[in-house]
Amino acid sequence: MDLRARGPLSSGGPHGRAVAPVSALAALVVLAGLAGLHAPDPGLAGADGRNGPRAGRPAPSAGASAGASRTPAPPVPSPAQTATPFTAPGYSPVKPVIGDYFADPTVVKAAGTYYAYGTNSPDAMMPVATAPSPTGPWTRRPGDGLARLPAWAASGWTWAPEVVPPRPGGRTYLLYFSARRNDRDMQCIGVATSTSPAGPFVPLDGEPLVCPTDLGGAIDPASYIAEDGTRYLLYKTDARSKAAIHLVRLTADGLRLAGPPKRILGRGAGEPVLVEAPDLVRRGGKYVLFYSAGWYFDSSYQTRYAVASSIEGPYEKAAGPLLSTGGYGGRVRGPGSVDVLADTGGDYLVFHGIRQRLGGSKVNRGMYVAALGWDGARPVVRGAPVRYEAERARLNGCMTPLRRPRASGGRAAGPSGGPGCSVDVAVFAPVAGRYSVRIQYANWSRAKARLEVTVNGAAPAPLGLRRTKKGSWTSATVQRDLSAGWNTLGLRRLDGGGQIDYVEVR
Repeated sequence: MDLRARGPLSSGGPHGRAVAPVSALAALVVLAGLAGLHAPDPGLAGADGRNGPRAGRPAPSAGASAGASRTPAPPVPSPAQTATPFTAPGYSPVKPVIGDYFADPTVVKAAGTYYAYGTNSPDAMMPVATAPSPTGPWTRRPGDGLARLPAWAASGWTWAPEVVPPRPGGRTYLLYFSARRNDRDMQCIGVATSTSPAGPFVPLDGEPLVCPTDLGGAIDPASYIAEDGTRYLLYKTDARSKAAIHLVRLTADGLRLAGPPKRILGRGAGEPVLVEAPDLVRRGGKYVLFYSAGWYFDSSYQTRYAVASSIEGPYEKAAGPLLSTGGYGGRVRGPGSVDVLADTGGDYLVFHGIRQRLGGSKVNRGMYVAALGWDGARPVVRGAPVRYEAERARLNGCMTPLRRPRASGGRAAGPSGGPGCSVDVAVFAPVAGRYSVRIQYANWSRAKARLEVTVNGAAPAPLGLRRTKKGSWTSATVQRDLSAGWNTLGLRRLDGGGQIDYVEVR
């Protein structure tokens, strides 16, 4: 979200938006949740203090407010991930759960209802939506989640909200947001409070919470809480030449800074334009920092992640993007600005994608939700492809690694020309369910070939491999049910020949 590339209402401009219909039952569930807004269940708060909880995000103290002085007890760490619960009918991880004007989303849970917050829309400084489950159905609330802007801020530039629920027994919700200063061309970060997750949030007046004028300002606030209760705020410095992700410690109430900021991540070679939109969790004994790279209004916008043993780094970046337009085959464009929601049934990744280009840097972005699984500290997102090279799998019978310049990584497994030739590929599923399995192969023989595909040694099914020209590769896709966690995908020759380049699971 580089300042010089963004204009007012960049999440959509002054256009209308469609609201998806909600079933009568879902509406009753939402209304039931709204009835308890001012008295959220203390037992729902988790690691970061988010009711429901949200991974590693901080919670304000009981009764915290701008004038609070007593020292709070440290929030509780987030629980381990469990099986994923209810999924709304018609839901898909590659279809928006909120179709229009809901950029930079963040989600919390209160009293059994989920609340989503987004960057300014045509009719709200901070739009708010509710749902009975992370996958929906989602309904926008009328009005504005932000009561007003602080005296230092100008309207039309309120981006990337971060809402943090109270700790158990508390009543005060915190909101971190970025807004344009009214005395200069620069974004800064402010803080607001509310006794309801629906708002309205009232900002603290005075100076912004974070405003590094020498670095072009700051945007994209994200909160994190350590196991000892220490609160942190992450943000991106906004001048393009100095764009980087910073970390700063907060006071116990989350309303003030408690130390100097530290630069923890910058743009690396091969990454587009700049880095922004941080989100930090702790998984697999490591700190996992999600971030976006590129222009938010372009299809090259993508989500990446880096891992560290210490919260201040150094962070080691994973190779390539986790989410990208190409990875989704164009079904989701510019996936980025992610938010990890740690629910009682497991983790979800909340993010936005481009729905419509409106000219220049103005785009209409919708909200997406996908199940998020963990192979240690490696995130795996439902609906996003994960590739497994065949030559690195367990090769049985006559299958061996082969040098193939046109194959992925320059190698493949084969040839499967004799009885008993097979490949056993270990694949990871974030949650149990039906997955699309794409097998990249070549069949340079004179006849069609067939494989037998099994999952965990069961449910065999044949797969035909058509002939391909010498040196060329193609793919075949099958649907298979996978268990949560690691699975063994077996590819065994039935007849004919062929070589396997890779398996891709989404």
